[in-house]
Amino acid sequence: MITSLCSLIALNALALAMNLSQPSRAAVRGMSYQDLLRDPDFTRAVKTIAEQCSVNVDLAKLKCQGG
Repeated sequence: MITSLCSLIALNALALAMNLSQPSRAAVRGMSYQDLLRDPDFTRAVKTIAEQCSVNVDLAKLKCQGG
């Protein structure tokens, strides 16, 4: 039992160290990731959502103040 647990911990540590996930780089209206970072309308919209909304990841739901 303890050996199994130690093996799982080691595998988890290895997966974290290797960082197998790829960063998300979605394009919006043909704009690159860098273009979106420089776009004032896009950054304002993202800041508004970040300040006024919360995300329930388990249900994939977005809940915003006032709506």
